[in-house]
Amino acid sequence: MSSTYGEKHVKDYGTCGFLFQDALPNDVANISVIGREEKMPGTIYDWHGLKRRDVGTYVFQYTLSGSGGLDIDGKSYSLKAGEAFIVEIPSDHRYYFPKDSQGWEFIFITLVGREAAECWRFMKEQSGPVLKVPPDSKLIQLLLKIYQDIYDQKITDAYYASAKAYEFIMECYRCIRNIEKATKDFSLQITKALSFIQTHYHEPITLDEIAAVSGFSRYYFIKQFQHQLNMTPVQYLTKIRIQKAAELLRSTSSSVTDIAARVGYANANYFNKVFRKVVGVSAGTFRDSKDVVGIDHLIID
Repeated sequence: MSSTYGEKHVKDYGTCGFLFQDALPNDVANISVIGREEKMPGTIYDWHGLKRRDVGTYVFQYTLSGSGGLDIDGKSYSLKAGEAFIVEIPSDHRYYFPKDSQGWEFIFITLVGREAAECWRFMKEQSGPVLKVPPDSKLIQLLLKIYQDIYDQKITDAYYASAKAYEFIMECYRCIRNIEKATKDFSLQITKALSFIQTHYHEPITLDEIAAVSGFSRYYFIKQFQHQLNMTPVQYLTKIRIQKAAELLRSTSSSVTDIAARVGYANANYFNKVFRKVVGVSAGTFRDSKDVVGIDHLIID
């Protein structure tokens, strides 16, 4: 696998392209490119679907914060936090960083193969080229995890990459099927906050920083967050951190201290205290236990 990263050599931002020695048949789904980028005013970012070298590729790009632009099928869309677009290359479309945008942070995946083509066409028929997807949805969580796994060099061959491509495709189908049934309709301000938490949970972020991202005052932000999610922002941040920690405890051999640091806790003892309070057992016991402990619903005093 060959990979190239942008100027920021950190896991927050970068783009990885795949070139495997074990080439799979052309109709088999696989990952072509995946990345997370942030565009600031003055940046030139402009892609036209009829002026690209790649052929037979399918792009899914999700806005984490800020805004971008998409022109397709005679319509123009302003892409805001919590919205994804899907396009096929080649086709008559253009996505770009608008001159009036104050910034655009997004994560994207480009797939190849017949299954990807059929999935993209189904999604477009059902929902059009722009999809509203909550940042805490399984689809976006999977996309962020695939990106992290690639950064951690866990995806090392064409077969594993193809398995992840199919997993993403199946989650796309699930997402589209459930879009009409979805009851959660977060405001743009809360969506911005959720995206910020989802992508910065490993950092020592504060409630004031999260509120600032939303654009609300601290008091009004807490009130709106509780109204829309039935929990406080701090409870939600803790939920995400403990969920990530649980994944790492089950899937890696990293020490509890290392895992605590990777999910935003500088103090391992405090992490253990929070983990036990939320899950009911210590991090070490959770790792050794064969029983899956559910942590979807957290009640934290």
